[in-house]
Amino acid sequence: MIALDNIILSVLYHSPLANAIYDNGDLNIAYANQAMLDMWCADESIIGKTFCKCFPNFEQEGFSSILKNVWKTGVTYRATDVPANIVVGNSKVKRYFDFEYKALTDENGLTYAILHTASDVTDRKLAYNRMERQREQISLNNKLVLLANTLSHDLKNPLSVLKMGTDFLSKNDNLSFNLAMKWYKNFASSIQNIESIINQTLQLNQVRGIRNSMDSIAIDEKVMDWINEIRLNYPEQQMDFRLGNLHPIQADGDAVYQIFANLIGNAVKYAVNDKDAYLYIHSELTEKEMVYIFEDNGIGIPEKELSEVFALQVRGSNTGNVQGTGIGLSLVKDLMEFIGGTVNLSSELGKGTVMRLYFPFNEEKEV
Repeated sequence: MIALDNIILSVLYHSPLANAIYDNGDLNIAYANQAMLDMWCADESIIGKTFCKCFPNFEQEGFSSILKNVWKTGVTYRATDVPANIVVGNSKVKRYFDFEYKALTDENGLTYAILHTASDVTDRKLAYNRMERQREQISLNNKLVLLANTLSHDLKNPLSVLKMGTDFLSKNDNLSFNLAMKWYKNFASSIQNIESIINQTLQLNQVRGIRNSMDSIAIDEKVMDWINEIRLNYPEQQMDFRLGNLHPIQADGDAVYQIFANLIGNAVKYAVNDKDAYLYIHSELTEKEMVYIFEDNGIGIPEKELSEVFALQVRGSNTGNVQGTGIGLSLVKDLMEFIGGTVNLSSELGKGTVMRLYFPFNEEKEV
């Protein structure tokens, strides 16, 4: 009888989908089928060698870093429409890929291999880019109309509290101190709610603005101010903020602030309620872009919902009673596209979320 491992490898070899297997933390290539070799423009001589040694350009572009993080955390990473430069002879060809780095773990949760599957989606991506450029302004306008209608309804409740309170206070001059303080606290809460609603509207409106603003943002000097601002809104939430290498970013300053504020706010809102909650922010420099990584150990996102969370007004089903509008991640995606970048998300329920932001070095876009 043929060994089960041989049957599995035979199936993988004949699969039309490109796949490969890495069997240690150094990313040794233990297996790659013909479809993957063709995609890499390589031959079987790479088997038994490390991913980094065989493909130094992929290491420069950050793929080896993602693989090593999957090996370390055991959290599977999926991405779509990711650009990569394939070395063909003495030249590089830019292609786009959907891929998955699936962590294979033992009963103790330790990674013993990574299954890499991929498909070339270059034609689809370029066609999509052309369509999106044509529909972009219409799409953003439609989002703003939908958002305006929704927010006009949401404003009614806090405005009603303010109206009721001012009417009550104007008719009662001799209120007790405790009762007056109760109304003032209601006012403060309502004003904060209104400010939050208006800020979301202004943030989305800025996506429609002029696109030629390029600032040099020293993230290492600004990020603690942004973190402290979020802390003021969630004084009871405990979180350890860990900061790694924070390279400067060349981009629209307002957009970068809004992106960071939304992601930091999400990490705080959806943190696990214990003293070990953390958010780790760090950056990596590749040959074509600056990559910022946000890693947390929060509640995570259900796997079946990962493809939907960037849609407007969509929230994870496990958010419970945590207040939110479902606007934040949609806004992050819009703002990253606004500055010519991309965003990728990987998450596992109960383990946490890893968000990668790709800031380009220039504003050139694919034609």
